[in-house]
Amino acid sequence: MPLPPALAAKLAKRGILQQSDTNVSTAAKTATKSAEVRESEAKLAEETEAIKEKEEKLLEIKLKGYDSCPNKWNPYHSCTPFCSEKWGEGKSVPDPEYERRRQKMLMVYPLPDGWQDIYDPGTGRHYYWCLESDKVSWFPPGHPKSCPVVAAAKVRENISNQNNSQEKDTDVEMGCDNEVRDMEPSRKPQNFVKDLRDKHQEDRNKTKGKGRVKFNDLDPMDPASYSDIPRGSWSTGLATDEAKSGVDATASGPLFQMRPYPNPGAVLRANTNSKE
Repeated sequence: MPLPPALAAKLAKRGILQQSDTNVSTAAKTATKSAEVRESEAKLAEETEAIKEKEEKLLEIKLKGYDSCPNKWNPYHSCTPFCSEKWGEGKSVPDPEYERRRQKMLMVYPLPDGWQDIYDPGTGRHYYWCLESDKVSWFPPGHPKSCPVVAAAKVRENISNQNNSQEKDTDVEMGCDNEVRDMEPSRKPQNFVKDLRDKHQEDRNKTKGKGRVKFNDLDPMDPASYSDIPRGSWSTGLATDEAKSGVDATASGPLFQMRPYPNPGAVLRANTNSKE
C-alpha cells in the first residue's frame, strides 16, 4: 500500500525513505488512480450503453408491440408490460382446423412471387406480407377479401414522428412568443390581474349555472316571441267549463274521497225503480 504523499515527503526529508521509493510510491498511486478512473469510465460507458439499449427496446416494443399481444394490429394501441403479463407467449401453435382451412384456401388462391406468409402468435392466424410494397393482408392477394394495407407498426411510427414534429414546432413557437413578449413589454395589458380575476369569476358563474341558458326559455316558434300576444302558461287556452271531471268539490278530505260515488240512498232508489 503506498504511503500518503505528506508522510512520504517527511520521511524522505529525514532520510528514512529514499527519493526513489517516494517516486515509486507516487507513481504507483498515480497508476492506481488511473486504473480506477479507467474502470469508472468503462462502468459508466456500460451503464450508458445498457440504458440506450433499454430505451431502444422500449421504443421498438411501443412501435411494433409484443408478439403475443392480439391488439398490436390496432395502430392506436401502445403495448405495455401488462400486455406481456396478460397474454404470455400467445398461441405458439395454430388451431388444426384453421390450418386445414388455410391450406385449402392457398390451394385455390396460391401466393404469387414476392409474397410471404407469417404466423402471428397473438391472433393465432397467418398474415401475408408483400416484400416489395411492404404491405400486409390477412388474406392472400388473389382472395376477393384481400385488402393489402400498411402495417400497424408503420402507422404508429408515422403518428409518433408527426406528434414529435408538432411538439417541436409548438416549443419553437412558444419560445418565439416569449421572446417577443420579453422584447415588447407594451403588449402586456395594464390590468392583467383584473382580467384574470374577472375571467375566474365568469368561470365560477358558469359552474354555478348563472351563465347557462335555461331550458324553459321562450321558444322561437311561440307566437309571443314575434307578436304582441302575451306569453301564456300550460293551462292557457284550455276550456275549463267543458273539462269537468265529475269530482264533488264540496266534499272534504283527500282527493280519493271526492270521487263521484253514488250515496246509499241513490242506490236503494235505483234498485226499487228497477224492480218496479
